[in-house]
Amino acid sequence: MSINIFMEHLVPRHLKHQYNLYDRNPKSGINNICNFPSKVCTVSVEGYCFLCQCDGWLPISVGQITDFKKLEDVWENETAKIIQKDLLEKKFSYCSVDSCNIKKYDVISNKHFLGLNFDESCNLACPTCRKSKINITSGRNFDKKIEIAEHISTLISNFEQPLEIKLSGNGDPFASLIYRNILMNTTPNPNHDYHILTNGLLLKKLLLKTKVHPQIKIIDISIDAGDKETYERVRKGGEWNLLIENLDFLHTLDKQWIISLNMVVHKNNMNSISNFVSLVKKYNCIGRLSRIENWGTFNNEQWLEQNVFANTHPSYNQVKNTITAIDYPNIFVGPMYY
Repeated sequence: MSINIFMEHLVPRHLKHQYNLYDRNPKSGINNICNFPSKVCTVSVEGYCFLCQCDGWLPISVGQITDFKKLEDVWENETAKIIQKDLLEKKFSYCSVDSCNIKKYDVISNKHFLGLNFDESCNLACPTCRKSKINITSGRNFDKKIEIAEHISTLISNFEQPLEIKLSGNGDPFASLIYRNILMNTTPNPNHDYHILTNGLLLKKLLLKTKVHPQIKIIDISIDAGDKETYERVRKGGEWNLLIENLDFLHTLDKQWIISLNMVVHKNNMNSISNFVSLVKKYNCIGRLSRIENWGTFNNEQWLEQNVFANTHPSYNQVKNTITAIDYPNIFVGPMYY
């Protein structure tokens, strides 16, 4: 069996489409360095481990997270060694090099990184993210994910090297009973930093009850609006007053956390950008604006209506001018225009 066939065999079924979207052959002319396959592990919704912060960019699984007795083993198995050697030789055979910026500069992680994306449970059902509410609280799937969570908690607790743990890219770590298992039971380690992505509605209730809260360094709060009317329209199930109560709570804590409010901009919230900026100023935190992505929640007609960053959209110039006019150093704008 050739190496390419062997590696393609390790692509999970749900990532076959992403694998086929990009060239998975040796590249040439890339002189930059990436050390992610020796430092990074992302755990997908089905419990697979990938050696990149985006599983779609390097969709080759090195195994199920429950297969590994030590976290170090993720980067020391046969498949990991093949990928590491390929990048050391600067072939980038299995990587989506047009997506990850390796053509522009070195991609380096200074410490080990563990991204947890294996549970989609959330207390909201935002239309930009999902078609209906997802909250796994019982049944066979719940039991399987609890097993994964408990195993990951043990792996982290026994890992002594510097480590960043990021959760979650596809659910809320406080609303999820599965992620909550990790937050409540993992042994804190001063070498470990936690990066929490949340909708913020359960921070006051649960944050200080977590076992790992002394190690939290970054809290990213997705709010997608700066006013009550827009927020409760685009954040399905969210309550503006509860959000503000939680933001006020964070603001009173004497913690050295990096707090970021995040807004994904689309047609239904674009008129709230200025209010969002005002909210960032009020709490003296970081603000992040980013473009909308289609996670399979929109059909083609809906996508054309919501994607205000397409230069054919009627609101393209309005949104672009609004964002360009922002004059506040703590607002960061990600890649916006298609």
